[in-house]
Amino acid sequence: MTSVSDPANPEERVAALAAVAHRLHEEVRGAQEAAEACEAVVRAAEAALPGLLGASVTVRRGQRVTTVAGSGDVPRRADDAQYAAGQGPCLEAIASGCRVHVEDTAAEGRWPRVTRSFTELGVRSVLSSPLVPVDDLEWAAGLNLYAAAPAGFDPDQRARAGVLQAVAAGSLSAFAHRRRALNLEEAVASNRDIGAAVGVLMALRKLTREQAMLELRRVSQNANRKLRDVAAEVLDTGQLSDPAVGAVQR
Repeated sequence: MTSVSDPANPEERVAALAAVAHRLHEEVRGAQEAAEACEAVVRAAEAALPGLLGASVTVRRGQRVTTVAGSGDVPRRADDAQYAAGQGPCLEAIASGCRVHVEDTAAEGRWPRVTRSFTELGVRSVLSSPLVPVDDLEWAAGLNLYAAAPAGFDPDQRARAGVLQAVAAGSLSAFAHRRRALNLEEAVASNRDIGAAVGVLMALRKLTREQAMLELRRVSQNANRKLRDVAAEVLDTGQLSDPAVGAVQR
């Protein structure tokens, strides 16, 4: 991915940033998993802001926070220091929905335990931005940018980070909504197959609805298979294989 600091002409820098943003949108749109989408955000951050010490994406589901993508060991360790302390710029950005800028970790009065860890890691300035709003879905996310020098994010870099944040936030929110819609579709299809399999067993074995469902669940547990997979087998074969008795039941 081309770095936006490569061109000398301001117009060319804007065009390069636009190319990075477009590439990010396309990569997130084509992602199959959240980690893949977040890795695209990290790559875009490094392209949009050359010279970073590192970048990462934090995802919070309920009370659990994890780094799902990072450009190296330093950003992951900087993230871990915040998770262990339960505070820090990335957690504050996600909770507040506002960007958090630490100009110099050595002089920062907030989160002293965390900033000491930053300094030990060689992190001297931080820029954390919310990506997926905490009230939007069942999970929230934030982009963390780390620099080795104090005042490592000048106004131009903060402006570029703002563009990246906007594109990443829109793309990740759209990705999350698509994944939720697909999960709902899969759940509906799974329930439909299970209901149809219950009907097959009721007809073949003269069972009640409750008895047929219990049979499906029993075989699912005995075979250590998902209920929907057992149901699909009944629909495909008209039979229920029970490993507990070592036989195929018709």
